[in-house]
Amino acid sequence: MRPLVPLALALLLTPLAAQADVYRWVDSNGQEHYSDQPVEGAELIRTTAPRPPSASRSAPVPTPAASPAASAPAGSVVASRDTERAVAKDLAAQRAKDCIEAKERYDKSLRARRIFRTLENGEREYLSDADADKVRVDNRTAMDTACGKATASR
Repeated sequence: MRPLVPLALALLLTPLAAQADVYRWVDSNGQEHYSDQPVEGAELIRTTAPRPPSASRSAPVPTPAASPAASAPAGSVVASRDTERAVAKDLAAQRAKDCIEAKERYDKSLRARRIFRTLENGEREYLSDADADKVRVDNRTAMDTACGKATASR
């Protein structure tokens, strides 16, 4: 019976020694690759990082392999990542466009001697200096919001 204990321990601990981080990436030909070495653009699909002791007693921590994208076919994961990149690119382009428009409105309000608003009947109502300053402040706030706070040092 005694010789079975070390053998049982060796068998139980062997899988722990074989665990490693696994990375997945797709090359330019659409071929999927797996490696234990990270490559630019690779996705971590399995990790051996131990959970903190408190986490092991509470709710289980979701792993990347448990995500819906990881259980989907490989082609749909690539398509999903491509779609996410396209959406991020479109959002960045829209934000840049909004920033440019906000800067133009702010610059125009600074250059204008008098600011007016168009009434329902099409006539112009010129704003007082205080109201014009408020419009300029509002335009500056809108520009900071659209472009980020980096424009404050302009």
